[in-house]
Amino acid sequence: KMNLKLNYIWIILWCVIFVLGIKFNVSDVLANKGIYVIENQYYRFFTGLLVHANIVHLVANMVVLYFIVDFLDGQINSLKLFVFSIVVGTLSNFIFSMIYQESVSVGGSPIIFAMLGLLIALQLQSKEVVRFTLESLQGKWIVGYAILSNIPFISGNSSTLLIHGISLILAFLIASVSLKF
Repeated sequence: KMNLKLNYIWIILWCVIFVLGIKFNVSDVLANKGIYVIENQYYRFFTGLLVHANIVHLVANMVVLYFIVDFLDGQINSLKLFVFSIVVGTLSNFIFSMIYQESVSVGGSPIIFAMLGLLIALQLQSKEVVRFTLESLQGKWIVGYAILSNIPFISGNSSTLLIHGISLILAFLIASVSLKF
């Protein structure tokens, strides 16, 4: 039986790309860019999820990913969650690139907001799941991250609210439909 720890692969990938970014400009090759900027390099919709702007960006995403995966452990199959986060994160980057056609975006937050959208759908539609509570350490970190990561002063960019919103809503809709079947 696989457990959700498979999803810690994100942390490993993020760290490897970050370390490579110290020596090489990985953003030039991997960052998600607007649909008219990428010149048919569609892999960037996925690889943009692996690149982080700085150490604070990376560590914040790693910590909250840990808490979300820890909360979802035992509630959803690890492989399904991993595939779900890839699909939703990649689609979110694609939609974002259609809206911000001249933009560059990096970071794993669409993966985190995809998991958050799934978590909300599970809470609203399944009576069998562990209830999410703000009193828990996980709850405090997840909600704190969701709020702080969307403040333009902290993120440095008002478009982060859009990419996070796209990912959260898309994940919620896909998860809601999936839970019905």
